[in-house]
Amino acid sequence: MPSKPATNSVVAEAQFQKIIADLPRHAALVKQRPYRQVWRFEYQQRGYYLKFYPRHGSFWKRLVRGNPASREFQRLQWLQKAELPAPRALATLVGMQLDGQKGDAVILEAIEPAQSLADLVNQALLNAQPLARRRELAIQFGLILQQLNLAGLGHHDLHLGNFLLKDQRLYLIDAYAVHRGGLSRADLQLLAHSAACIASRTDLLRFWWLLRPGAKLPRRNSRRQTLCRKFVSKTTQDNTYFGQFVSGQWSGYFFRKSPVPHRWSAASQMDISALNWQSTWPILWQQIERDELTIIKRTASGDVLSGEITLGQKQLAIVLKRPRRKYWHRYINEIGRGSRAMRAWKKSWALAIRHLPTAWPLLIMQRRRFGYAIESIIVYEKIAGSTLAQINLDELSEIDRQNLMRRSGALLRKMEHDGLFHWDAKAYNFMVQIDPQLGPQPILIDVDGIRGFQYTRFALHRLLKSMRDNPTFTPADSKYLCLGYAPWARPAPAPAPPD
Repeated sequence: MPSKPATNSVVAEAQFQKIIADLPRHAALVKQRPYRQVWRFEYQQRGYYLKFYPRHGSFWKRLVRGNPASREFQRLQWLQKAELPAPRALATLVGMQLDGQKGDAVILEAIEPAQSLADLVNQALLNAQPLARRRELAIQFGLILQQLNLAGLGHHDLHLGNFLLKDQRLYLIDAYAVHRGGLSRADLQLLAHSAACIASRTDLLRFWWLLRPGAKLPRRNSRRQTLCRKFVSKTTQDNTYFGQFVSGQWSGYFFRKSPVPHRWSAASQMDISALNWQSTWPILWQQIERDELTIIKRTASGDVLSGEITLGQKQLAIVLKRPRRKYWHRYINEIGRGSRAMRAWKKSWALAIRHLPTAWPLLIMQRRRFGYAIESIIVYEKIAGSTLAQINLDELSEIDRQNLMRRSGALLRKMEHDGLFHWDAKAYNFMVQIDPQLGPQPILIDVDGIRGFQYTRFALHRLLKSMRDNPTFTPADSKYLCLGYAPWARPAPAPAPPD
């Protein structure tokens, strides 16, 4: 197992080399991808990581692609020379054998004990608590970005998960994505997408001016749109977050786990396996056939039912939608577009990945004939509460009442900022969830009316018009709803007095 000269004498010690030679016995596999394995081991009460890159493809392809372990070692040295807080590279191992597989590896010191910045942010959001030492972390974050840019370096995978916090100090990790030429616009847009759940527009503007003095902040994050579309495409694949499921004539996809759990959805914090659905779906289908579920709505366009299922050891209240084709032309226009349930599945995930509160999609099942979906069913987590059209606003405190109206308008504004436009934004399509710490939260429950293009700005008008069904809705509520949708808009001038 030849290696390049080590940067630390510990690598040359016989006991250390013995651990490397028999890594599976002395180390733990903490992450595995087709292109890379990450192993953690200890030596003299210190932690180390070994990143193993298996060799794939022909000799000529590897020659063109280069040695990924050596490349990461070189980029770690770039960070060290720039005096950036990052893991210290120790050595590269060329031609290493691991479990009968040949590849290359890089060894680096572990930054421990440490916690991912993404985990800290997610935990703060789940607990409805402000991020501890937020201002100090923001200053360190900005300094790292500025120092990285001044050193002429960038990072293609710049997201919160690649920052570790140890002893109140931030470290940048995963140097394989470091590149020359400074921070590009795509790097910053990826970071803005990752921090969208916690960073305000003021935060984004402050960091943008720090790295691009005087430059105008882009109105829309094009990288965010690309990443969200890529995630939605993965909802119909078998991967880390979603799985494929077949039962008799039915087949479909189910939710495994979320990359970011949300406070407004208990299902987003679960880890669901195919075995859970293999035992649950037959029971649920029998209840559907026997009409044993509670009917919420039954029309010519389809059924909306509610019930309870058991996934693993957890009971979960669900809402099930079984669309029907009310008009003959629906049999034709679904060719190529997919079934109504499948379109709702993708639209729901387009909202969820953007951190926009919606009923959490759990399962999409379809019965096909010659590739055409003749029947489909989609299962959501049930949201407890009343619709915006039915809630008694007079029972809320003045602050909660104003917050509910502002949040409802802001939900439409955020959707439109991300290129999603609601063509049926009526009050019956918003559920109000009462959070014990945050107060009332609006959650979308019907996403059929969401489109990716804008016809006219009528979503707010549609919501205001439908709120007339609520007898407790007042002109003051209308004002705060409009302020949530357009917080920077100027009030309309008072009408001129008659002559």
